[in-house]
Amino acid sequence: MEGSNRESAELIEGLVRRIGHWKLALPALLLLEIARPFSFIVGQGLYLCQPLLGYWTEEPRITGYADLLSDRNNLDRLIARLAETRSGTANGGEGRG
Repeated sequence: MEGSNRESAELIEGLVRRIGHWKLALPALLLLEIARPFSFIVGQGLYLCQPLLGYWTEEPRITGYADLLSDRNNLDRLIARLAETRSGTANGGEGRG
């Protein structure tokens, strides 16, 4: 169970880094908030599409993403991390340059 939490935390941090790199935190937050009631269904859909997605992508963590979306607590942690990152870049990013 602890390994699963560690893997989920790594996936969350990886997603937050990628989303932050592309400066899509606000659209990601909006999408996650809107899709929150359907997150379990989306996670199960990833399990269903795993063979097809695995064929087209080199991403070995599709099962991890499905687990992440299927668990409401993980989704809440992802949303919280994105909100922290967004507020941190909005406040702390102004002085850089």
